[in-house]
Amino acid sequence: MARGAFILSAFALAGIAAFPAEATAQLSSNGGPISYSADNLEYTDSERRLVLTGDVDVVQGNARLRSDVLTIYFGAPPPGATVDPSAGPAAGDIERMIAEGEVYYVRPDQQARGNRAVYETAQDSVTFTGNVVVASQASVIRGDTLVMHISSGRTTLAPSADRGRVQGVFRPRNARQEGATSGQ
Repeated sequence: MARGAFILSAFALAGIAAFPAEATAQLSSNGGPISYSADNLEYTDSERRLVLTGDVDVVQGNARLRSDVLTIYFGAPPPGATVDPSAGPAAGDIERMIAEGEVYYVRPDQQARGNRAVYETAQDSVTFTGNVVVASQASVIRGDTLVMHISSGRTTLAPSADRGRVQGVFRPRNARQEGATSGQ
């Protein structure tokens, strides 16, 4: 398939507002439509699964997710909902996204990378595993399992079993200001 961008109609179902208990996918705390591009796309209707491969790039608002492979699982439409056939494959709510390979997640105040990331809509969280690095302004932390709660902005990081500790470096504001004035 030729490389191209497609608009994911994850929010296009009629009557979605009538089901407030169901979360909608959001990589960005602002929500909104999700656009993606990849070298290849495969959709399996019976599994409601979309697989994007090759230089995958997903953008929502001010957040971006990049990976080698991204698998998106869609929920079934609510009972009685009508699905517009013109919405194309994968019209419905995203339940889960799994990014694999070199995974990068960037939002204005934080960047994260790891070997795998799983976004769970119900928890509104992204869990990174494997060689995780998180950078935010002048701070960097490393560990094995990172959980980012999108709406609340809460982030936790756990060490790997073999390292036993989370590692990091941060520069207090005073050190950043001194470094800027002394040319460091």
